[in-house]
Amino acid sequence: CAPPQVTALVITMARFTAALTLCLASSATAFVTPSARRTPVRQATTMKVEGLVGDTAPFGYWDPLGFSQGKSLEQMTSYREAELKHGRIAMAATLGWIAQPGFHPLAKDCHIKTPTDPIKTLYELPPAGFLQIFIFIGFLEFLGLKIKENPTYAAGDLLGASELVDNTDAGWVDYQQKELNNGRLAMFAIMGFWIQDL
Repeated sequence: CAPPQVTALVITMARFTAALTLCLASSATAFVTPSARRTPVRQATTMKVEGLVGDTAPFGYWDPLGFSQGKSLEQMTSYREAELKHGRIAMAATLGWIAQPGFHPLAKDCHIKTPTDPIKTLYELPPAGFLQIFIFIGFLEFLGLKIKENPTYAAGDLLGASELVDNTDAGWVDYQQKELNNGRLAMFAIMGFWIQDL
C-alpha cells in the first residue's frame, strides 16, 4: 500500500492531467483539414470597451466568458482594477515562491523551521505573523481607497503616472499591456505551484 502522501500526489497529478487533456482536446480542431465546402463565417461581435487598454496579441480583447458584454466603462474599470491587483499579487507570490528556497533571511527570527517549502511555512507561521500580514494588507487597501478619491485616478494607477502620461503614448500603452499579460501569466503560475506542492 502506498503512503498517503504518494496517493495524494497521484490523485493531484491525475486531476491536473485530466484538466490539461480537456483543454488540449478543445484545440484539436486546429489540426483538422478544412472541408472543400466553405460555410460563411459570421463576424463575432466585439467585446471591447472603449477607454480601456487591453487588446494584446495574440488574442485581442480577451474575454472568453463575456464578462464585458453590456457593461459600462465604470464597471469594466472596476473589473480591470481587480485584475491588475490580483495580477500584481500573483507576480509577487510567484517571485516569492521561486526565491524563498534560496533566500530566507528572516526565517529563524519568525520561528520557521522549513523555509524551503512555502506551504509548510504557512502552517509554521505564528499568529502574530498572520496579524502583521493582515494589518499590512489592510493598510494597502486603505491607501488604495484614499488614492481613488483623486478625480484623475485611473484603474490600478496607485502612483499617479496617468497624470504624467496618457494612453496616446505608445510606450505607456505597451507597458500597461505587458503588465496585464505578465499578471495573467503569474496568476496561472502561482496556481500551478500550489497544485504541484499540494
